[in-house]
Amino acid sequence: MKKRLGLLSLLIGLGVWSLLTYGGFVTRAVLPSPGDVLAAIPQLHFEDGLVRSAFWSFYRITVAFLFCVAVAVPLGIWAGTDPRVKAFFWPIAEPLRYLPIAAMVPLTIYWFGLGENQKNVLLFIGTVVYLYPLVVENVEKADPAFLETSATLGATRTQTLRHVLIPITLPAVFESGRVVYGIGWTYVILAEVINAGYGLGYIAQISAKRGHLDRIFAVVIVILILGFLTDALFAKMNRLLFRWNKAQTE
Repeated sequence: MKKRLGLLSLLIGLGVWSLLTYGGFVTRAVLPSPGDVLAAIPQLHFEDGLVRSAFWSFYRITVAFLFCVAVAVPLGIWAGTDPRVKAFFWPIAEPLRYLPIAAMVPLTIYWFGLGENQKNVLLFIGTVVYLYPLVVENVEKADPAFLETSATLGATRTQTLRHVLIPITLPAVFESGRVVYGIGWTYVILAEVINAGYGLGYIAQISAKRGHLDRIFAVVIVILILGFLTDALFAKMNRLLFRWNKAQTE
């Protein structure tokens, strides 16, 4: 039922788009038609290296995400199990949740130049500020019954953390990572607008300079498709890795 409703909304949106453009209600200089956008995709492929650019965007997001996980997950678990650690990082972590990532573009350029480091750092900042508090929240929401049972059986703090807390929170942490990886796709345009060479954000900027609105729309659609596919992959991996967790597999 949900899939049918989702497909219906998509068809309605496409119908309205077609009506506005093919019906002449909106000039194509403002809103290109679905046909114009579809025709722009092979043009982007042969003239601007669409596949190569998509790979570079995927690569940059993934590299930044892996660094994000390496920092946010252990730190989040630590803060979620120790109120003193959480209190220590709170003045930094809490305000950063409202950080305007666009404002970090000139700063990261100043600090790291125009190369790959700047793009990776920008994407890292844009994702780690979201994943860290989610991990803390996931740890704090762990069912206390498991922890109490572990303590009753004489488990040490380290044993409880390793064999009880981390396993029962991993599905939720993985799901949070899925959400944060999707956020990376929303920031890739910002990361690639300057001296990227390749990347979906880069060819979107080039298309804008050339006045090719249809190609900009095509890039946006490609990003949406790639974001949807990677999200579906994360969901599938979650179901395979945590079959025992009914909350995630149902």
